[in-house]
Amino acid sequence: MRRRLGALWSTLALVTALGPATACDPALDPGTYRHPVPLPEAAPPSAQWIADLVGGLNLPPQCPKPTLATMVVLDTDGQTRAVALWLPDNLDVCYAVVNHAGVTPTTVWFAAIADLVPRTPMPADTTAGVDSYAFTAYRGQVDDITVSGDPDHLVSPVRRRTLDLGAGDLVTFAAYHYRIPPTGRPLTLTLCTPTGTCRDAH
Repeated sequence: MRRRLGALWSTLALVTALGPATACDPALDPGTYRHPVPLPEAAPPSAQWIADLVGGLNLPPQCPKPTLATMVVLDTDGQTRAVALWLPDNLDVCYAVVNHAGVTPTTVWFAAIADLVPRTPMPADTTAGVDSYAFTAYRGQVDDITVSGDPDHLVSPVRRRTLDLGAGDLVTFAAYHYRIPPTGRPLTLTLCTPTGTCRDAH
């Protein structure tokens, strides 16, 4: 009799524990837990030098080595300069800036996407007189982002890519290439979207 009662209570406890996970309850928000983000397409074979260069560095511990299957190249001259990103999961991003392969050190960052979105774009370098990239992100799909204010020091327009982090959670990553003016000279750049929202670009 005791065994039967014990089995009955165990069954009731199991049903109670499974009760909240029924089809009638709301699904989990995909942004509340970490999961891989497959890319719709791999980076082109011509970008292998970027993956090889970055993969040979001492990366932040949260960043796996990028591969063509996991890497997005926002801009490159195909030889010595590039800015690329890869996602360890749906909440974080790793990004690398190659200012001049073999001459200037390549820099790699790790950032939470939620922290990156509202922030002034992060410059890869602040050394006077050198070329650099700045990197930022926007929630949703942003099809037109412009940078203006100092054409003498703007090397390229904004390069962007929108990625689906899962369940339609879109984020647009953007970068632009600029030249840092000599020491003491201010740099004025503004980054704007079609909706009219602008942010300091440096």
